[in-house]
Amino acid sequence: MKRFFNELSKENQELLLSIGLEISASSGTFLFYEGDFPENVYLIRSGKVRLSKMTADGKEFSVHLKQKDELVGEVGLFNDMSISVTAEVIEDSVLVKFERSSLEEIFRKNGEIAVAFMKWFARHTQSTQAKFRDLILCGKTGAFYSTLIRFSNSYGVKTEEGILINVQLTNQDIANYIGTTRESINRMINDLKKDNVINVDKGYILVKDIEFLKNYLHCGDCPVEICTI
Repeated sequence: MKRFFNELSKENQELLLSIGLEISASSGTFLFYEGDFPENVYLIRSGKVRLSKMTADGKEFSVHLKQKDELVGEVGLFNDMSISVTAEVIEDSVLVKFERSSLEEIFRKNGEIAVAFMKWFARHTQSTQAKFRDLILCGKTGAFYSTLIRFSNSYGVKTEEGILINVQLTNQDIANYIGTTRESINRMINDLKKDNVINVDKGYILVKDIEFLKNYLHCGDCPVEICTI
């Protein structure tokens, strides 16, 4: 799966890192909040950052889970609109913090970095749109299946038994990505376990029959970069 930092040449990777400030952020740290004005962008070097929104009724809705070599905070970078999500570090992380003005300057001077940013932003936008499409058109069950596929594409490790999602998820975590209740997720997980589609061990989900999930959703041939979490 393509990620922003990996698309740069070694020379431009070093150039980009040279204008940023490496920081450590412990789990539970908030990088910015929904409604803030975008001043900084972060490149994840290790760890994970969760992006979320608050719904109209005050519930938290998880939108993305960012990992190594991905950007956080880029959505509102070049406009005068406030940030639409909250970014929380959920695993101790090492980040490179860039000031908005520094990135704008390097984009003007370096075409490869600017183009890589635009490509990554386009994929990010398409992924977000596709996720909300699944939530709206496929109902809660379809949204749950779509979320499992997206986690498999982003964090999956192939094993002899299937695809292991290499990130611990509680049923409430999954519910937050779908905008449903933990009880609904409990029921759907049990149904998939009975049908031998998945197995769950200590918060790690093994997807044993991903084709079952894809067939339910009538999945097309969209690029894996779009079908991510």
